Amino acid sequence: MLAGNTAMASITFYEAENFGGRQIGGREAMPNFRALDFNDRARSAIIDGGPWEICVGTNFDNNCTVLGPGRYPTLGEWSRKISSARPVSAPQANVPPAAVSPLPGQVTFYEDENFGGRHFAIQQPLGRFERARGSDRPQSAIVEGGAWEICVDADFQGDCRVFVPGRYSTLGDLGGRVRSARPTNDPRGEPTRRSLGASATLYAGENLTGRAFALGSQGSSNLDGSFNDRASSLRVERGYWIFCSDANFHGECRTFGPGEYSRLPPGLGDRISSGRRVSNDYPYADQPNWR
Repeated sequence: MLAGNTAMASITFYEAENFGGRQIGGREAMPNFRALDFNDRARSAIIDGGPWEICVGTNFDNNCTVLGPGRYPTLGEWSRKISSARPVSAPQANVPPAAVSPLPGQVTFYEDENFGGRHFAIQQPLGRFERARGSDRPQSAIVEGGAWEICVDADFQGDCRVFVPGRYSTLGDLGGRVRSARPTNDPRGEPTRRSLGASATLYAGENLTGRAFALGSQGSSNLDGSFNDRASSLRVERGYWIFCSDANFHGECRTFGPGEYSRLPPGLGDRISSGRRVSNDYPYADQPNWR
């Protein structure tokens, strides 16, 4: 079983943080990054299938550690130091004791929607965005490694939402209003108690996995260019929502109350083109706004 897991293990190193720039990778041991013209260049990595041993020296020598499967938007203390790497197999006398490094999660905020304009990244709680360079009114974000609580007021106050790992090409009704953010221990991304408005999130994969797209409280009449025909699952945090297969709320439409929908019903899977809130609460006291 160990040999099988090792055979499936793969790794990809990236020259820039957040999986950017030039990359190298594979399933076989890489004893010398100099031969690959990548020595001391790796700053982020994605590991699938099984753990990998990474080393500062070539030929798996000098200051090694083991990283488990996952997405590492930054390699922390190992950034720009790695010279060799190999999948972890049966214990060997010359392999240092394995210690999976718990590298931090990260959120990167962008000045414009669709990850445009200036951007800045944080790995620790930041109570006042005005102290961060390029932090004026972010409109989109990429969340890596774990869920983050994002708030419209300083010091994690006001309307706050929890964003699970994913790419948010728009922050919905939080766009242009974010003033603080911090990691949260809630891995499911449940809405915080201070989240006052209705909101919904679409996911590219089933079971609320893959790229995520937050609709905020209003929704969108046309997802073309952002998340059109990509949603396979859905979470409604609050409110009563309608989603349709065509833009402008046409085509096949279904309504959803609060809950997690691990798989969309036939007719909407990978076909949603528009969606919006029709009532702020569910059950609702007033008649839904279908217009």
